Amino acid sequence: MTYIIAVAAPIGGGKTSLVKAIADKLGDAATVHFDHYEKITQEPVHNLLQWIKNGADFNDLPIPGLSDDIGKLKRGKTVIDPLTNMEISSKKYIIFEMPLGKEHNDTAEYIDLLLWVEIPFDIALARKVREFTHDFLYEHEPEKHKDCLLWLDQYLYNYLTVVREVLHIQKEKVSVNADIIINGQNSLEAMVQYATDKILNMMP
Repeated sequence: MTYIIAVAAPIGGGKTSLVKAIADKLGDAATVHFDHYEKITQEPVHNLLQWIKNGADFNDLPIPGLSDDIGKLKRGKTVIDPLTNMEISSKKYIIFEMPLGKEHNDTAEYIDLLLWVEIPFDIALARKVREFTHDFLYEHEPEKHKDCLLWLDQYLYNYLTVVREVLHIQKEKVSVNADIIINGQNSLEAMVQYATDKILNMMP
């Protein structure tokens, strides 16, 4: 039997690192990432503002192919990651990076367990900005740093304009249906140990 374990958190909550670490700890596990399917971040910011005005229904967000692939993995089939083009084989545990939790109906039917990472928005934002600035400093030539700062300026503008409100909506809707709450201010090792202990107890 295949268990789908969804992990949700605000931006900067460490979902990607946590998902990979949980999969590594469990052993017989594969990972699926929402970000490899979603299209909303490729659209203009005003589209997201309009989505909020229309009621912020997570089912209206474009995520082509995600529910089909999760369903196939649940049934023991292999799928192709649309971003990396690599095969994802079905395992006993599918650790599913899914910020929408169970609020996306087409994928919710496959989720057996939902983990929510609880972390203050200011800490999550600080972590994300620090991640960006680290990349700017160590992976780009100094002459490109101005472009990097312009990108970061736009990112923070979007955060203040719409992203922060989306995060509040996410927390209000997603966290209440979580089966496991993880303290996002703990170390990665502590979060992984807590999560895997809970998963193995609930989904042995």
